[in-house]
Amino acid sequence: MSRAMRIGCAGWLLSLACTPLLAEPGLDTTLSLRLDGWSGERQLTDRGALIAASGWGRAVADLGSAGQITGQGWLRDTTRADGAPHGRVRELYWRTDRGPVSLRLGRQLIVWGRADGLNPTDNLSPRDLTLLVPNDADQRHGQDTASATLRSGLGDLTLLWMPHAASHTLPLPQTPGLSYRTARPPSQPQWAIKWEGRGQGIDGSVSYFRGHDPLPDLSIQADTASGVDILLRNQPARILGADLSVAQGDLVWRAEAAWLHTDSAGPQDFQHKKSQLWIVAGADWPLRSHTTLGLQLTAKRVFNHTSPDTLASPIERAVAQRQAAVSGQTAANQAGLLWRLAQRWRDERLRVETSGLILGPRRNGVARAQLDYALNDQLSLQLGVHWPFGALDTPFGQLSGNRVGYVQLRYGLTVPSVGF
Repeated sequence: MSRAMRIGCAGWLLSLACTPLLAEPGLDTTLSLRLDGWSGERQLTDRGALIAASGWGRAVADLGSAGQITGQGWLRDTTRADGAPHGRVRELYWRTDRGPVSLRLGRQLIVWGRADGLNPTDNLSPRDLTLLVPNDADQRHGQDTASATLRSGLGDLTLLWMPHAASHTLPLPQTPGLSYRTARPPSQPQWAIKWEGRGQGIDGSVSYFRGHDPLPDLSIQADTASGVDILLRNQPARILGADLSVAQGDLVWRAEAAWLHTDSAGPQDFQHKKSQLWIVAGADWPLRSHTTLGLQLTAKRVFNHTSPDTLASPIERAVAQRQAAVSGQTAANQAGLLWRLAQRWRDERLRVETSGLILGPRRNGVARAQLDYALNDQLSLQLGVHWPFGALDTPFGQLSGNRVGYVQLRYGLTVPSVGF
């Protein structure tokens, strides 16, 4: 879909949310108007503060026996001269339920995994990692998908088919002599299957994905006197995953794991993500009234790993280090700790949270702090800071140029319907 079409569709969705006609039976809508101030970008540049205004809308049209149509999208403008208004259709799909079978067709935002923050099995919805939003979930957007879910006493079985691949959008450093070119995601079909079961205080699933990794690899395409051309390209991947959540009163245990198989040529293939096993596990504890602590351990085993430092060519070594950092494969064995501490006051209207991640063996990670205050039922204020740290050739250290603070004022409105 072209950029003009995306903007047009996003505008259509937002206009639905803003129009009084949305109060007619059969149409439920929500609208969020946001005004942000940011200390910088997420483009790994040294450009300073900016102000952004955006509108986020979601509409669900109930067509009775013909099913439902769901759409959501956003439009945004900034104070930057090069920040022209832009937008995205995050979802736009048709759904129908026929007995135990649920069918969906169109652009869908599909999220897999039960761990908090890091989700090894979540490989279906691409992210724009350059998008300035306080909540990482808003960086997601859907892709064209046909899905069918069969519900039974033995659990839910979901089949997904996608006509083409999708790719994350990455922040890339502006380095003299280096130019980046992003290949279009492959048009080859991909598919996934998941079984999900639920019981008394326990939920879990097993899944399999066969397609292309949404996280692109970096490879050298040309090395000339004028500079180096680096191509970003999504490579084939097969991912077998599982997750589990167990609730014991207010205590919730979570675990998630994924085995990723790629087409890496072996230890000396420095321009292609290697196969890996990744596990995340932990729990959320209620410490006292209105206070919650979440702790999770993450461990990753990268197969056929070799350090890029063994490369003699400075250019090849630099690109291989960047590829290892982007793919999160800077060491054969990696481990880390995630934390999230949240406190609520003033009848749940004020929420203060600190969260982050620290990884080893080479210390790097990200620290965050956020304050969210509901001024009334529609208006809220949010303040926060996002602070990656570590050496430049580590997964989060490479993003240290994206340290930002922000303030956001958000106005939300919901228009309910009574159905057809």
